[in-house]
Amino acid sequence: MRLQNIIEIIIDNLLLGIIGVITLGVFLWIGYFAIYKKRLGGKKKFSKKQLVVGALFTCYIIMVMGVTFLGRGAHYERHFNFHFLSSYIEAWNNFGTRNWQFIIFNILMFVPLGILLPLLHKRFHKFKWTMGAGILFTLFIECVQAATGFGIFDLDDVFNNILGTLIGFGIVKGIMSLRKGQEKRFRKAAGYFSPLFIVVALFAGIFTFYHFQEFGNLSSAPSYRVNMNEVKTTSNIELSKEGKSLPIYKAPTFTKDSAREFAMDFLKKMKIDKSDVGVITYDDSALYKIGKYNLSLNYVDGSYSFTDFSRFDEGAEPLEANEDFLRNNLRQFGITVPDGATFKKRDDASYEWSVDQKISGDQLINGGLSCMAYKDGTIKDINNHIITYKKVRNVPIKSEMEAYQELLDGKFHMFLMDKIETIEILGIELEYDLDSKGFYQPVYFFDCKINGSEYPIFIPAM
Repeated sequence: MRLQNIIEIIIDNLLLGIIGVITLGVFLWIGYFAIYKKRLGGKKKFSKKQLVVGALFTCYIIMVMGVTFLGRGAHYERHFNFHFLSSYIEAWNNFGTRNWQFIIFNILMFVPLGILLPLLHKRFHKFKWTMGAGILFTLFIECVQAATGFGIFDLDDVFNNILGTLIGFGIVKGIMSLRKGQEKRFRKAAGYFSPLFIVVALFAGIFTFYHFQEFGNLSSAPSYRVNMNEVKTTSNIELSKEGKSLPIYKAPTFTKDSAREFAMDFLKKMKIDKSDVGVITYDDSALYKIGKYNLSLNYVDGSYSFTDFSRFDEGAEPLEANEDFLRNNLRQFGITVPDGATFKKRDDASYEWSVDQKISGDQLINGGLSCMAYKDGTIKDINNHIITYKKVRNVPIKSEMEAYQELLDGKFHMFLMDKIETIEILGIELEYDLDSKGFYQPVYFFDCKINGSEYPIFIPAM
């Protein structure tokens, strides 16, 4: 999710909150003046602080409800995730901005609750009342999400929301301590601010450690241990107990600047005017748009997709082409299909080459390329995922038996499933998987059937 999307979500729900506050304010005004004061003779007055904080608190509650429920479809079927810190481990394994954004957003979303409650009433100056309210509110949200299908009950969301409430409570109490001028106020304030400092330090430590480690992380690594106590596992394959060394390769990764250079060079080869190129940048990719052309480039491995939208014009018809014609036309884009790549025509009138881990010296070539040719002699659609990886060095890997033992211990990636009853292992192979820094790491691929249905299991080999 881009920062712009997050800002748009906040603005949309802020407007919803403001409308809700105004609507509720009108009814309260009528009730207060027309009924409470005139008919009942009430004399209680509200201070400006109470009115402002009350309005902010109401707006905040409406915003949270809007973010957590409105704009979502009921896509879930009462799923529960009680694996504590699994979202953190998954964010570490993927190390994508999107994963960390959700975690940080869940923390920040409840910081205002911890700030506003003590300002709303003196009772919430006590830790137990504010934290109790935060716990009840987040449990309410998670339970309603699970019951309605608007989300899942996620223990980590509860933890993050409580953490946000604690940080907000610490901020407001810390400021109150400093303003009161009490003895040892700085020490008290430091104690209140400590949750904020600790969380910031922990996140800084995580990102710093990741930055300095040599290789990236694998999304296929487990985020929690699968319960294998009642699972029947069967296998008729022979497993080696000997470890060995395999090479690690590096994909051609891009920065925002080098990606733009690639895109401009690609458009130059096509003799397209580059003076008015629009760029939309994402966390791990960029989209370049000019006129009827789109070029989408992934930063991590350099794969890209090109579309000439004139393919949708009236009269544009796909061409029955041979391999030589397609290869020659792709050269104008600077694309040379590797020798020995398997060529075939697909059902959607496109053509495809595939390369299965071809090793040539210190290089490994893998992936596929598809394109569509048209009767005007042009190629208007290209998806190039043939990547040439360069060898970095050899690394020791686990034996097949060690990888199998990890499977038996439940140390593998599994989406939320009601219950695993049987795992039948049909085969094992060594493959490669791209990590979060663009390194091509060896992984063990177990060809399995889980509860009778085919389901691959990957075990990191390093």
